[in-house]
Amino acid sequence: MNMEKILAGIDFEKDTEKVLAYAALFTETFRASLNLLYVLDYLVTPPAYLTPYIEDELKFVEKKFDDLKKDLMVSGIKAGSEVVVGRLQESFDVAVKNTGADMLILGFVSHVLRRSSSEKLIKGLRIPMLVVRGTKAESAKIGSLKIRRILCPTDFSEISERALKAARELAEKLSSELEVLHVFPDRIFGRMKALEEEDKIVRELYADAKDKLNKTVRESGLTKAGLMEKGEPYKVIVSSAEEKDIDLIVLGARGLGRIEGMLIGSVTDAVLKSSPCPVLVIH
Repeated sequence: MNMEKILAGIDFEKDTEKVLAYAALFTETFRASLNLLYVLDYLVTPPAYLTPYIEDELKFVEKKFDDLKKDLMVSGIKAGSEVVVGRLQESFDVAVKNTGADMLILGFVSHVLRRSSSEKLIKGLRIPMLVVRGTKAESAKIGSLKIRRILCPTDFSEISERALKAARELAEKLSSELEVLHVFPDRIFGRMKALEEEDKIVRELYADAKDKLNKTVRESGLTKAGLMEKGEPYKVIVSSAEEKDIDLIVLGARGLGRIEGMLIGSVTDAVLKSSPCPVLVIH
């Protein structure tokens, strides 16, 4: 993975310390530069009478950034920071381009009736994105964070191959164990169970997927066998992460769909909302 410049989205809410811990880990691991970004989100240009209030908030944020940067300096990490007033996604898009960031790190919040800010960024920005969430991230502290086990779901698509390459390189950098998982969707079985011929087709599809998984693992230079499971993809991914005590999931933003593989776009959404650990989304 090319990881020379990292951008971390900071909102000074409850996940800030966790986001900073993961930013510190990746910055140190890849010997990258780190920039922190706070966006004072306004959908339209603020009216003039709000200017004094905005200036006060910007000064407050700058002071909080100074405190965060001091915490990072204890671990030998020097970070830059920027405070922007404007539309959230546009501001992040500009920051990504201006900094040349190779990865964006941010927290995750999901709302029932509307897309959250983090969901909008995940959907809109075409950059590897580490989404910090789940119980695994709850105790994350700068300087003491470890990623021991990584899970990479695959559907054999091109984006899935890129995700696996990133997961393998990351596992090597972090000295982590890497599990490769393919989920054979159970919806196939729901459609094909009336005739013996249809059962035969399902068995052949399963065998073909197993062969593809073995080939994928072998060509990736991994010695550990891949995992083959049946079920609803996102549920299997989440349950596998829980059962195997996974610290990080790496997956592609979208994939093949239909019976050839997982609908990784919708799977990604579902995993992000229920994963027990941070998720690295590869576009």
